[in-house]
Amino acid sequence: MIFEPGKEPYTAVLEDSLEHRQALVGGEIECISLPHETVLCCNAAGKWMGLPVNRQLRNDTIHGTFFLYGDTPEGQGVSLTEEQIARFRDYFTKPRPSVVAFEVRSAKDTEEFLRLMFGGRKGGGSK
Repeated sequence: MIFEPGKEPYTAVLEDSLEHRQALVGGEIECISLPHETVLCCNAAGKWMGLPVNRQLRNDTIHGTFFLYGDTPEGQGVSLTEEQIARFRDYFTKPRPSVVAFEVRSAKDTEEFLRLMFGGRKGGGSK
């Protein structure tokens, strides 16, 4: 299953070669074990290379194209099952930001930011 930035995921048969898979992700491959006997392969340096934001994985954002394949207890790559495809199509629905951005434009914004982040009274002044 292949996930390209800004596109719907699709299934494809991959060549069984490192070169083909590196070409697919645009560089050195990093593989991450996922639940349900699935492996995610992405560009190891996609974020630092400035590749486009793709999908959220846990507390991180994957940049650039990535693909999933099934795994066996022996570590053999296999095709995904229909269940795995459905599960990860739902899990990786669309790009999601990994952080919340808040632009501070004035002292009032700073007070509001601190109140939202740390609680407290509106206006935030001390006595």
